[in-house]
Amino acid sequence: MNTKLVESIARIILSLSEEERQLLETKLATVAPSATVPQAMQQDISDLENRLKAFESQYQMSSSNFYQQFKAGKLGDAMDFFEWSVFYEMWESTQQLAPTEI
Repeated sequence: MNTKLVESIARIILSLSEEERQLLETKLATVAPSATVPQAMQQDISDLENRLKAFESQYQMSSSNFYQQFKAGKLGDAMDFFEWSVFYEMWESTQQLAPTEI
């Protein structure tokens, strides 16, 4: 997974107006069948969850606990922690945006 690309796309999408988001959704619906979008989204969520589980196993800490401590400045600035925090934020975003049928 190209996380930098995903992060850039996410920032762009979040900066769109409601009208622009509707246009984007319309364009996406014509390019990809709607049945494959949830499946692709589920795969991305699964990939994020696997990355989170790897960090949780390595550091023996839940991602939510890590994120709270990291944001409070209690864990330092190791590159792993920055990556973990980005994956956790991406995962949180998917939980807010994912359709309920997934």
